[in-house]
Parts: sequence; structure tokens; C-alpha cells
Amino acid sequence: MSQIIVRGARTRNLKNVNVAINKHQINAFVGVSGSGKSSLVFSTIAAEAQRQMNQTYPSYVRNRMPHLETPIVDSIEHLSPAIIVNQKALGDNRRSTVGTVTDINPTLRLLFSRFGKPFIGYSDRFSFNNPNGMCQTCQGLGIITEFKLNELLDYDKTLNEGAIRFETFQPGSYRWKRYVDSGLFDNDKKLADFTEEEIDLLLYSAEIKPPNPLPGWYKSALFEGLIPRITHTFIQNTSKSFKRYLPDIQRVTKQQTCFTCHGYRLNEEALSCK
Repeated sequence: MSQIIVRGARTRNLKNVNVAINKHQINAFVGVSGSGKSSLVFSTIAAEAQRQMNQTYPSYVRNRMPHLETPIVDSIEHLSPAIIVNQKALGDNRRSTVGTVTDINPTLRLLFSRFGKPFIGYSDRFSFNNPNGMCQTCQGLGIITEFKLNELLDYDKTLNEGAIRFETFQPGSYRWKRYVDSGLFDNDKKLADFTEEEIDLLLYSAEIKPPNPLPGWYKSALFEGLIPRITHTFIQNTSKSFKRYLPDIQRVTKQQTCFTCHGYRLNEEALSCK
């Protein structure tokens, strides 16, 4: 029982491979590209371990779990339950956790949906990536971002002079034009002289179609406040843009644990189920 014994593995490019693998220690599978390492580890051993474990669940649960192809092999002995972490790069998505990477989250969500008390609904109610389950305050991230307005704006300057202190909104840039060409502001008035309503419009406005834009405005474009635009373009979208503008993001924002879900990412109803 101290070894996993594989006989006659023929999945994909494997040619009747026989191997004994020691348990309770780290094993490395080495070889040139195309030699069958992934076929042996993921498509044979891990796939059969997952299949055997899934067979212990009711059909309702099996139908909602990740499915793996059945390996072509004469026999595999002494398998243990397996958690599969694939070979894909993890990337920078804030929504990725150990649970999502290992695919154990779907099983945990099913467990809570079937046995949790009080019953609150199906498994999607326990997903912080789903609107039905996520905390609406932090959008399922567990943290909230606050903007430091004195870092984001220079109140002693006008929009034409570069009052927006964020690199990609500097005068002459196309994002800067989305504000000065909107026709919503006096571009030569210092922000310190803006009314409360004008500052609120500049910072927080949802997408609107400006009623009287300047000639440089694109007809199909919509105006959006600085904070929602920066949030979904640079903060929630952790791509190359996030990395490039990270110094600016760190300068104009601060993060703290969500005061609604206390970092657990789920909404109050999901957290009430035990």
C-alpha cells in the first residue's frame, strides 16, 4: 500500500507503461517534451483517482463536478484521493484562490448547498464569483478600495492644466479628452472652484450621454466618472494595464478588508449557512 502501481498505461502517447510510485513523498516526473509526463500524471493517475472518488458521490453531485476522460490502462492499484492542480499559469486574477485553482470549490459549494443549515439555495449561492453569492459591497473580492482624492486631483489646477493626477489622463491623452470634450465642465476653471455637484459628476458619474459635447467628442462615446472608470479599467482588470499603472494606483488608493463580509467574499445569506 506504500506505492501506486500502474500497469499497461496507454493514454494518449503512452506505450504500455508500467511504473511504481512511492507514496508520502514528493515525486518528480522528468523527460523531454512529448515523452508522456502529463499523460501519465494528469490523464492517467490523477484522472483515475478522481474517477474513483467521484463514484462515491450520488449522481446528482457527479453531474455537477468537473469531468475527466477515462484513462486507458490495464490497472492502477493503491490510489488515494487526489487534488489536481493543472499546468496552466495562474495569472493575476484577484478572483483566483487555492479553492478555484484546485477545483475543490465546486465540491465545497455542493456540500453546503446539500447539507448546510439553513438551506439557502443551490451551489451558486456559495460562489463569490456569482452575483447570487458574492458580497455586493466588495463584489466578491473581500477587500474594498478607497480613493485618496487629494492624490487623484490637483484642486489648484484646471482640467486643461492637468488637474487629474493619473498618468493616462494627462493633457493631450485620449482619456483626458473624454473629460474636457464632454461639454460638462468649464475646462479653464480650477477644481477648487467647482461646485459640489460638478465634483460629484467628475468623480462618480455613471455612464451618461453628454447633452452638449464639444466637437472632438465621439458620437457613440459615453461619459463616466473618474473613479468608476479607473476602478474597472485598471483595478478590477488585473492585466498589463494594472501592472503598468500600479505605481499610480497605489498612490491614489488604499485598500482595506471589506466591512460587510469581513474578507470572506460571500454575502450575508451565504455566510449564515453552516
